[in-house]
Amino acid sequence: MSSITLLVIAVIVGALRVWADDGKRIVEVDVSGTRTIAKETVLAKVQTRAGSPYVDTVVSEDIRRIFALGYFTDVRADQEDVPEGLKLTFVVKEKPTIDAIQVQGNRVLSKPKVLELSAVRKGELYDPRKLKEGADLIKAEYARKGFSQVEVVSRAEVAEATNAATLYLLIDEGPRMRIRGILVEGNHAFSDARIRKLLKTKRRQWFRPGVYNEHVLEEDLERVKAFYRKHGYQDIDVTDEVYRDPSARGLYVHLTLVEGLQHRVGQVAIDGAVLFPEREIRQAIKLKPGAVYNDEALQEDLRVIKQYYGDRGYIHAEVAPDPQLDQATKRVNVAYHITEHELVYVNRIEIQGNLRTKDVVARRELRVYPGEAFHGAKIRKSIERLYNLGYFEEVNVETQPTDTSKKEDLVLRVKESKTGSFSFGGGFSSVDRLIGLVELEQRNFDIKNVPNFTGAGQDLRLRAQIGTVRREFDLAFTEPWIFGHPLSFGVDAFNRTRLRSRNLGLAFEQVQRGGGMRLGKEIGDHWVTGLGYKFFRTQISNVVTEASADLRAEEGTNNISEISSNVAYDTRDNRFDATKGVFLFTSGDLAGGVVGGDRDFWRLQGGASHYLPHFSRFVLETSARAGLVEAYGDSNEVPIFERFFGGGSGTIRGFRERRVGPRDPDSNDPIGGEATFVWTVEEVTTLIKDEAGRPIIRGSVFLDVGNVWRRVSEFGESYNAGVGVGTRIKTPIGPVRLDVGFPISDVGDEARRPRLHFNISRSF
Repeated sequence: MSSITLLVIAVIVGALRVWADDGKRIVEVDVSGTRTIAKETVLAKVQTRAGSPYVDTVVSEDIRRIFALGYFTDVRADQEDVPEGLKLTFVVKEKPTIDAIQVQGNRVLSKPKVLELSAVRKGELYDPRKLKEGADLIKAEYARKGFSQVEVVSRAEVAEATNAATLYLLIDEGPRMRIRGILVEGNHAFSDARIRKLLKTKRRQWFRPGVYNEHVLEEDLERVKAFYRKHGYQDIDVTDEVYRDPSARGLYVHLTLVEGLQHRVGQVAIDGAVLFPEREIRQAIKLKPGAVYNDEALQEDLRVIKQYYGDRGYIHAEVAPDPQLDQATKRVNVAYHITEHELVYVNRIEIQGNLRTKDVVARRELRVYPGEAFHGAKIRKSIERLYNLGYFEEVNVETQPTDTSKKEDLVLRVKESKTGSFSFGGGFSSVDRLIGLVELEQRNFDIKNVPNFTGAGQDLRLRAQIGTVRREFDLAFTEPWIFGHPLSFGVDAFNRTRLRSRNLGLAFEQVQRGGGMRLGKEIGDHWVTGLGYKFFRTQISNVVTEASADLRAEEGTNNISEISSNVAYDTRDNRFDATKGVFLFTSGDLAGGVVGGDRDFWRLQGGASHYLPHFSRFVLETSARAGLVEAYGDSNEVPIFERFFGGGSGTIRGFRERRVGPRDPDSNDPIGGEATFVWTVEEVTTLIKDEAGRPIIRGSVFLDVGNVWRRVSEFGESYNAGVGVGTRIKTPIGPVRLDVGFPISDVGDEARRPRLHFNISRSF
């Protein structure tokens, strides 16, 4: 019989066998071998059903589906002939259930920490792949602590009767590898110390563990490369070698640098600039001939050029850089290819996300309007003004195309923040001692929106503050826009009591009750002017017994009627926490005379603050303020409660509260003066930031210079000074400010010693 004949017979027999198997009808599908997994869970995954014919490919696919559940180590399909047809049984072997976990060999990491990293739990199914991932996490944690040679082995003992497993995690920690030295080789442009300063990998010292971490060292290499590229060394290469010292007590890290040539800019070409003078663009860019070339500066130039065009309405202008290394001069010639496109106008402005805030409240802060050409500076100013409202925690801008290429919609997407608060709590300060406070505030109030009372941008504040020295009750309401015009109107009512405290320079008790009205007008984006009137009654009592006749003359009740005006100029980036900009103000008050009241006096005040950011975490804050107050008409003296006082937190730190300035000749208590000046310079640095980059802890050094003079004519005759250090901490309960000041000048009987000024308040 030929081979061809044998092959044909084999094919026919195989086909008949498949036909015989596939031809049988399945009368029952069952699952065998499950212990903890329900049969229904398995059957829900298979396609084979009772009543269907047996198909080998379908059964094979069912086995794969059951395996994919992840519960079993073995799956097979058994067939059994029965009178009605075929019974199909999927026989499974479950993974063992973890009954106990034993951790051995761990000293540095606790057992709960090891179990947390292993990600396996008692009662779960034993999964070697998951256990391997957990072992890698345990190794990474050990490596972070300096145990780079740690070994983690897992072993499972399974009881066949119960299919329960006892899992053993065996840890060999090995020695803790500490870095004894870091060697730097091949560096010529920068010193060894400068390179080491870039590294997070440090050698062991007194208060530094110096542990070795492979991943940290890899990041260090990239950090060194980025530093070199920033300084023009684009071909920098850094390799590392880590080896044990001969005594096997530690590690040495050896960095080898190949610096290459420092690249500087050769020629700078700008083409495609037709609409605007090329010289203006050249003035804006950083990469000029002779400058050090780096990619960061190149990207910044692209941003500056696009912003230049965007500020003039050409928001789709494109800039393509073309840096080329000139092999002859070894300099980088840079070309900027500009495609200007056409001028784009604002079609309409849409504000999205303001669920509570009325549309008009946001729109009135915008400085760009439909029909105008897009103007990047105006859009950025609009975003800044929306943030300064305090109603939005996020403001994002995008454009959307319209039917015509010359017009696009401007879309501002906002995310509203909480503007209402009910806060209560307490605090302690070096000025007010123990304080209890309850405050109800809605900064986005709407008196017409019943019952929600939000959305119109009004400000309503009710506040009660009760402490061991001060008791204050205040009510304030402000409407920022009257009848749709940028004119603000506000009313105030207050009841304030300050108790006598000789330690704080308060030689009498003072009670004030009254109220007032305010008008304000914003002029442009930076100027604000205002007018105000207030009337209040002040009662002075409980004057110290040893006070002079002049101080005792202040006892009694006086009605004060006062008009005021003010002008301010503000370019700060954030009025709540400024890091750059200028703030200037001046104000004038007139009491008595034509406005009535029991006392006649005038007051002038002015001040300036400047915030200068430098480096990456520093801000230089400089401020000065001065004030003059003097009686006129029927009054011979300015009331003591309207005079200036100096010393302590907020004025000249290092001195006790109110202890800088004139004293009562008999009681030696502060009586205030008619003139004051305080100049402060403070260097503030951010020490710790949160994940969003906002400062949590900041430190500072400061110098305060100033004085309080009894009469206006004495202004500027002498000065007192204090220096010190401080910290500002944002905590969950509110901001904390601590300053330690030291008096440079001699002031009366004040001891020259460091003094702590601190304030803890609630956040709302």
